[in-house]
Amino acid sequence: MDLYEYPPNLDLRKQAQEIPGSKKPGYSAVWKNGEISPSLRREARPHLTACGLAGIFPDDHVVRDQPATLFELFERSVAANADRPIMKWRTLLTPATPTQAAVFAPTLDAQLTYGDFGARRLNVGKALLRLENEGKLGSRAEGASAKPEYVDGANFAVGVWSLNRPEWQIVDFACHAFGLVGVALYDTLGPNVVEYVTNHAPLSIIVASANHIPTLLKNAPATPCLRYVVSMDKLAHQEHTILKAWAASVGVELWQMEELERYGREAVDVHPRPPTPEMPATISYTSGTTGNPKGVVLTHETVTKGIICQASGQGHALQHWTLMSYLPLAHILERSLELLAVASGGIIAYSTGDNLRLLEDAQIIKPDFFPSVPRVLNRLHQAVLAQAAAGGLKGALLQKALTAKIEHFKQTGEVTHRVYDALVFRKVRALLGGNVKIITTGSAPISPDVLLTLKACFSCDVIEGYGLTETVGGITLNIPFDTVGFKTAGHPRPGVLIKLKDVPELNYTSDDKPYPRGEVLIGGPVRLKCYHKDPENTAKAIDEEGWFHTGDIGVIDDCGRLKIIDRVKNVMKLSQGEYVALEKVEGIYGLHPLFASFLVHGDSLQSYIVLIGVVDPVQASQYIQKVLGKNVQPTDLAGMQKLLNDPKVRQHVLYELQMLAKKNGLNGFETVKGVWLEVEPFPAHILTPTLKMKRKQAAEHYREQIDNLYAEGEAVFERRPLGKL
Repeated sequence: MDLYEYPPNLDLRKQAQEIPGSKKPGYSAVWKNGEISPSLRREARPHLTACGLAGIFPDDHVVRDQPATLFELFERSVAANADRPIMKWRTLLTPATPTQAAVFAPTLDAQLTYGDFGARRLNVGKALLRLENEGKLGSRAEGASAKPEYVDGANFAVGVWSLNRPEWQIVDFACHAFGLVGVALYDTLGPNVVEYVTNHAPLSIIVASANHIPTLLKNAPATPCLRYVVSMDKLAHQEHTILKAWAASVGVELWQMEELERYGREAVDVHPRPPTPEMPATISYTSGTTGNPKGVVLTHETVTKGIICQASGQGHALQHWTLMSYLPLAHILERSLELLAVASGGIIAYSTGDNLRLLEDAQIIKPDFFPSVPRVLNRLHQAVLAQAAAGGLKGALLQKALTAKIEHFKQTGEVTHRVYDALVFRKVRALLGGNVKIITTGSAPISPDVLLTLKACFSCDVIEGYGLTETVGGITLNIPFDTVGFKTAGHPRPGVLIKLKDVPELNYTSDDKPYPRGEVLIGGPVRLKCYHKDPENTAKAIDEEGWFHTGDIGVIDDCGRLKIIDRVKNVMKLSQGEYVALEKVEGIYGLHPLFASFLVHGDSLQSYIVLIGVVDPVQASQYIQKVLGKNVQPTDLAGMQKLLNDPKVRQHVLYELQMLAKKNGLNGFETVKGVWLEVEPFPAHILTPTLKMKRKQAAEHYREQIDNLYAEGEAVFERRPLGKL
């Protein structure tokens, strides 16, 4: 697949262009991928001179001479890379026990080539089709010979449930080759949601890691559609015997992965059944913060064009590159990036799946591409700032080097520095393996200060983008050398159309000055077909003209860059009538190094907002020492919890949060007036699988603490409270 670099001498003032005559009452004009000059067009890409109104990356390359389905995408790649590795990983040497962590090989000692991967996915696909042909996948409630329910009249759905690993992708690519519909279950889903998705899709067969098999069998009486459960892991003899008997007792067949692949190898008369572009490729269940998740139906055409569009601007990094896979594969961000890696002949290197080993994994994998999310990058940022503030010669040198490199980037757009990279930042780069060329972030807002600091530290592009499950991930992206654009989500990618819809009740309109503001609407080929079995929400999300309504509030600047500033549904009204955008203020308070995670809460019966914060134990230990002069070890969670909510500690934290708010221009009603600190992480039931907050459930869980904060009354500090600091 062709990869496009940004052309040299790009005019950063024209990153997107208005389509003439497209503005309508209540809406902004329609924006598309930006125009470049005819001279640049000839010099940089002479084969595109006849494209007319070409963009930075011409829209027509999304369809011209490119694969139309995910099956075609892989077939092209395997033909060019059959003997090259597609996946690498560390072998598990000793499984974890209640008292001992798992032991993995110290190197990427296992791998799979494109050719071998292709053969295995065909065997799995043939097995799945053979099971259907033999009448073994119909609902138990409808009799043994019943046919499985088809998704959108196209074909049946296949579930996969595990941490990121090769078998996950083998099953998914098998679906691509045989026109089946892949459905990912999040590894952190509770049994109720697994049951819901199994019935809703529905899923006749689920391929899962061994640890999830008991949950699937417990659910079986309530999921009559489920006929087969396949273990990715080889089960010990006694475990296999017990689980197989349990499965039989609830009317389910239990197989192991090797059985499924053998069943396919024996099916000599079964052949690939390639999909057409309009057929559904996947139902991607969104990690909703309220109610049951919605099933986003994405066609082969939509996903394939989304992957091609994401290749634009990454040619400098994506030639035989290594992607570190640790973000959840069931989330569209990771899934689309792994598809991009495969399409461009790259290598997917799987982490151990243990977040505590993240840096260890990175140092062994040595990735070129490190996709990430704000919570991970914020922790790296805090660690760097802590070193710079530590004092001494090393701290002073790091601070000087950071200041110099950030200023150098602002002046030149370059992320390297001949002196400081060798003298200071070589060791910092080694934290992520020393080979990182590009770091991307999405899923939530991130501070521009974090992006700048990490650009300097890792001497690589650190790029923010914007996208949703419904748009196959990223649809806008920063240009790496744009010295102002790092404060935005960047320009529209090829084939993507963007316009803004007025939201007058929140005072956002397309006529706002200096730039139009409103709800972000997405047009073009890179959007969902529908929500599965949900015409009501489909009609709400996709209007009569085919525009997808994201629910995000954005602004488009004079260079054509999109910036997300709010969320329609995450805005709450305080008792005095002021509106607070909770995600916006959380983006500011997230700059405080004390927090590992936190929740800002507002109540329409109250006049101010409060914060529940989960602390980083190492940071909290140091903070308590500074404020109270008391020593508490990071491992002494009980002792730390007691000291954290000493009034003096809470007052100091609250003062610093209020100074952060003031520094970043928040209004008085956007400033937290109460804070409660916790050492225990947020429980799983108040978080989505992508770690977004379920605000209603979180408020219920912390109801006592929230009520106490409001009972204490609002606290405002104009100067630092008395204490050791």
